[in-house]
Amino acid sequence: MASGRAWLGSLCSLGTLCMVGGVLLVPGTAQARRTVFINLDPEVLVNTNGQDPTTNSYNTTGFTPGPISGWPTITEDDKTELLYWFKEASVPFDIVYTFDRPPAGTQYDMVVTGTAADNMALFPGLGCSGAIGLADCSDGNLENVSFLFYGCMNAADQANMHRVAFTAFAAMGFGWGLENLTGTGQIMAGYSMNALQFGNTCSNISGGQICPGQHPGCSDPQQNSTSDLMARIGPRVDDGPPVVTFLAPMHGEVVQPAITVNAAVGDLFGGLEVQLEIVEVPGMVLVDERPPYEWNLAGIPQGTWTLRVTAIDADMNVTVEEIQVCVDLPECGVEPPDGSTGADDTAGATAGDEFTTEVFEPETSTSTGAGSSTGPDTVPPPLATTTTPSQNDTFGNEPDVGCQCRANDGSGGPWPGLLGLLMLGAFTRRE
Repeated sequence: MASGRAWLGSLCSLGTLCMVGGVLLVPGTAQARRTVFINLDPEVLVNTNGQDPTTNSYNTTGFTPGPISGWPTITEDDKTELLYWFKEASVPFDIVYTFDRPPAGTQYDMVVTGTAADNMALFPGLGCSGAIGLADCSDGNLENVSFLFYGCMNAADQANMHRVAFTAFAAMGFGWGLENLTGTGQIMAGYSMNALQFGNTCSNISGGQICPGQHPGCSDPQQNSTSDLMARIGPRVDDGPPVVTFLAPMHGEVVQPAITVNAAVGDLFGGLEVQLEIVEVPGMVLVDERPPYEWNLAGIPQGTWTLRVTAIDADMNVTVEEIQVCVDLPECGVEPPDGSTGADDTAGATAGDEFTTEVFEPETSTSTGAGSSTGPDTVPPPLATTTTPSQNDTFGNEPDVGCQCRANDGSGGPWPGLLGLLMLGAFTRRE
């Protein structure tokens, strides 16, 4: 089964104007925010309103209107992972992603999804291409419809959300004025494990150039994708601090010596750094690089322990969430009847502290950063619904494959002890 991407129906002139579908367009200005709707639902596509995601309209030579199947078999875990990779790849730019159609009046791009049969029906004669988009040299449309035909990808690539995001970005890239590039290692070029990023140097364009004079900072036939997107979309705008919520255990919960700590961390953009600290043990910091944010703790001594999750976003905004848990004590936080603390009851407390009914205060969440104040976190959740993702860590483990361009398709442990007793099991992911 062929795997590739294609641009369709674009005639761009030298200078600032671009002919798309027979319509002369004036280049758009950089937007304050670009919203991308990843549409996984079945739709019926028309060609009656040019490029208009709000009416499911796409119009160019070689396109036949009709239904597209969506991606009904994609799991919630895969969606969460896919959203993560979209955000990570576009950290420098003001792009947000959602799986829900934005409300009326919102300007957005749309990526529709479908099978190999959909590809053949909508683009007869083109061949099965994973990514198809209308080349918009100047980004004059501002609202683009692009196609991710996952059915034109092999089974291993369909299951690899890193690879799926890379292919989807190729389709979106055409609408943002980007062109296919030679080599590997960046979006719009050949896929590799480190390719899910936009290049920031002038790179050679693959095949015949379709947008001469349209790539800032580069001489033809070259393209600096980052410069292009900065000029057309603009840099990321600080959305405030991230949101941190403990999922398990809950504040004040009595737990066993072995527990799994789960936290949901939300932000509109990528570049998050998330870590867990055990407050009573200075220097005990565990980092999780990507969702699901999860840490396995074992052999925790009896007593009370404070768990702190800290999230730092790409704009250096900081959110801290703390809870306390009681390990293996049925009445943790309640002063013993005789008023004594007991040797075992103070394992998690500093010298001189005593258990009282005030041990478990309401859980706290503070956020700091540019434009924010310390206090309760009131940042709205990301546009897309956050779900607990899979622990499948097969991202980017496929062998290098060619750039998928139609012009040149190719082949393509244990942690230190806490007080000598607390053992922290490194978080694991299914392979």
